[in-house]
Amino acid sequence: MESQLTDKQRGLTWRVLLIVLLVAPINCYMLIQMELVRYTFPTWVVPLSNVIFILMAILVINRLIHLFAPSMALRRDELLLLYVMLSLATTLAGGDVLQAVLSVSGHGFWFATEENEWKTLFWSYIPGWLTVDDQKALKGYYLGESSFYLEHHLKVWVPVILAWLALFLLLAFIFLCLNTILRRQWADRERLTFPIIQLPLQMTHPTSGFFRNKGMWLGFAIAGGISLFNGLSTLYPVIPHIPVTRDYYSFLDPPFNLYDGVWLAFYPFAIGIMFLMPLDVLFSTALFYFLYRNEVALANVYGFGKLPKFPYQDEQAFGAFLGLCIFFLWVGRHHFTSILKNAFRRETTIDDADEPMRYRTAVWGLVGGLSLFTLALHRAGMSLWIASIFSLLFLITPIITTRIRTEAGIFVHRYHWQAPRYVLNTILGTRGLGPHNLTTLSICFFNRGYRPQQMPHQLEAFKIAEQANISPRRMLAGILIAAGIGIISYFWVQLHLFYEKGAESAYFGGWALRYGREFFERLTNLLHYPTTTDWIGLLFMGVGFGVMGVLTYLRVRFFWLPLHPLGYVMAANQQISDFWIPMLICLFLKWAILKHGGIRSYRRAIPFFLGLVLGDFLMGSIWSFLNVMLNRTMYQFYP
Repeated sequence: MESQLTDKQRGLTWRVLLIVLLVAPINCYMLIQMELVRYTFPTWVVPLSNVIFILMAILVINRLIHLFAPSMALRRDELLLLYVMLSLATTLAGGDVLQAVLSVSGHGFWFATEENEWKTLFWSYIPGWLTVDDQKALKGYYLGESSFYLEHHLKVWVPVILAWLALFLLLAFIFLCLNTILRRQWADRERLTFPIIQLPLQMTHPTSGFFRNKGMWLGFAIAGGISLFNGLSTLYPVIPHIPVTRDYYSFLDPPFNLYDGVWLAFYPFAIGIMFLMPLDVLFSTALFYFLYRNEVALANVYGFGKLPKFPYQDEQAFGAFLGLCIFFLWVGRHHFTSILKNAFRRETTIDDADEPMRYRTAVWGLVGGLSLFTLALHRAGMSLWIASIFSLLFLITPIITTRIRTEAGIFVHRYHWQAPRYVLNTILGTRGLGPHNLTTLSICFFNRGYRPQQMPHQLEAFKIAEQANISPRRMLAGILIAAGIGIISYFWVQLHLFYEKGAESAYFGGWALRYGREFFERLTNLLHYPTTTDWIGLLFMGVGFGVMGVLTYLRVRFFWLPLHPLGYVMAANQQISDFWIPMLICLFLKWAILKHGGIRSYRRAIPFFLGLVLGDFLMGSIWSFLNVMLNRTMYQFYP
């Protein structure tokens, strides 16, 4: 046993669990204050700024402990597991995930009126085990001045919380199985670079000299100084403001009025992270982004009134997602075939001793997990065949965004319209789905915009385990524990606040109701105005699939071409419009450094750009913390 522990670090220890248990609820409270009460969203960007801030605080405290009691200080493997567990817990508690789940849970019952006819439209289709219809419990929830800990409230909410806990843990297990199958192909054989984890790896490395690097401190001073200056400008308007956060500009004069306006931003952290992206990915994303923009301009010029969604960017992106999935299967066909043979034979044909779980367990766990997930959706009200299709469609976007994160290092991934409910609407039409399926699809969405996601964090965690020599099995256990702690912490803190303040009160400024309002108003519209198959949307899905086919062929046949297939889907990212200027800046800087200084100059420049990220995140998090603690308007570094 001792020899095994010297080979692989424990990572998951009682000290790590204790810290996570203490920090997770506090982190949830701060997250809710920032995302629901104030307009700033740490969970939209990775690495998560609040987790980097917590990691930095723990590093400072740990350094002091090391000076006086070295044996009590946390080891690197423990620090990195803390980072992973807090990232997973934060992801689940963020906007688009549990915040949306809780917003939907009672909305359909509390806001039903004779005018909107919700009672007759879809009340009978809402799954009772995932929602709350008890008016007494909902009164305190929406109006406040009550307590979540009343016996009646607990009896109503605890079964619903446990149901969502089971569903999200099931999804976490499904993603773990998928990541186990994908890890060796992507991390070892294709040698993807995992740019997002470079900052925490450098921060915790005892011999890297990261915190002694002058370039890092220069980047830190520039980004932190801008944030400090803008924070003071917010408090004292007489101080000039440095315009780095996004601002929207519309144009009245031709030809620029054809482009429907533009977002301008110079986020230091975005420049820092994008510098780590491969050069061909940067170029391809910029190229396809401007092509998309010109397609919109053409639509405005020629007045494609019959094609209101032209150029059907979201449908193109989904078709491209499908094409990428097939391409990844083809590239890794030998690896995946070996795994399948291993799953169906008694003898071991492939070494999986260093994987998070045995390949046989991963394959059958994936099959069993998807089957249970399908049955749960069926019990919630979906037709069995719709639930089966939903389960498979649901995996596509997480797989592609995981690939984008691990290969390209893009830090935002908003693919709202690639969700299965919208894809099914396009393929089958709302008339074909029917009110029962449509209602269940409105409740069982699991991720609204695909910004916070479990699957990319999990695969990055396994890469961290490899880099820091942490036991992958203990990392897997830490991931599942973190998911459970994150879910329970969020429900506990948010319900406590809702019953105290009231979800419908001005305290939350409408954000607590936004998701529920969005889903049920859309459901009402779909039921009142049923549609059939969107054939033009299907056509553009085929266009996206075809373009991806051409791009992947060119990638394999002419590897020297700077056209990367990921650029096509990343340009369709609905939030890339905030970051096109940082993207162009990084494209030019990286090209110039590699051309004139080579790979050594590029590596020497990396600490400077990581310093930009760290300085912006730390100073921005301090302003957010002061915003909450002092209840006073402060500078928000994003968005």
